Amino acid sequence: MVRLFRVVRFLLVMIYFCADMVRRGRKRSPQDRMKFIARRQKIGCQSLIKGIGLTTEVQGQIPSDKAVLIVSNHIGTLDPWILASNLDVAFVAKSEMASWPLLGWVCRAVGIIFAHRKNVMKTAQTIDEIRSRMRSGVAVLIFPEGTTSDGTELLPFKTGGFEAISGMDDGFVVPVYFHVRSIRGEKVDLDSRKIVTWSAPQKMIANLWQVLGLRRLHFILRVGEPIPTDGKNRKELAAASQNAVQALKSAEERALIMAP
Repeated sequence: MVRLFRVVRFLLVMIYFCADMVRRGRKRSPQDRMKFIARRQKIGCQSLIKGIGLTTEVQGQIPSDKAVLIVSNHIGTLDPWILASNLDVAFVAKSEMASWPLLGWVCRAVGIIFAHRKNVMKTAQTIDEIRSRMRSGVAVLIFPEGTTSDGTELLPFKTGGFEAISGMDDGFVVPVYFHVRSIRGEKVDLDSRKIVTWSAPQKMIANLWQVLGLRRLHFILRVGEPIPTDGKNRKELAAASQNAVQALKSAEERALIMAP
């Protein structure tokens, strides 16, 4: 019953904030609307994760005065909500999500940038949109692994998402790594923390149902040093970013093992 209540509350809060963003953002200029949506998204996600008993701790800081592409590991259904509760960001997601029931409307309401993998013209439009967001002061976040996993190892970073910022003389890629640190007030270990992750053959709704059945989840979000993009192509940025996220992952795992 508690889990069902959390699911209903989660959906109602999400719908309310999305409808509010659409209503209040209509009369704003495009640039102001994107900043407004990022701020409201953060507030809404803070309410969402609080309602399901989830807390976060951020170590490090995202530059606020530069064109920034944030790259993060991807472990579960709630990743976007967890990250957005701490960061003013716009997300990039696969274009197929635009047609998903309810979630497609949510994606459009919060200003998701849809990536089209098979249409060259639309890919160019996606790159222009990412650059426009970054230039307007809204950081853009991508999951370069391309899919979720159990978090044991980072999947190879795909290079396409780095095209929009490659070579930018005033741009930065900011690496982020996050994972659950404790459940029900008890520290997890490298094996037990997999309970919050989502990987095949589990379905998305099954992962959400599983995570919402847990109590007092506490996540650590580690932010690494910004990587300058000037003079670097997308392959170089992908490689440097993967190394940086891997270093953050290793640091968190060492801290997890050593913590009392």
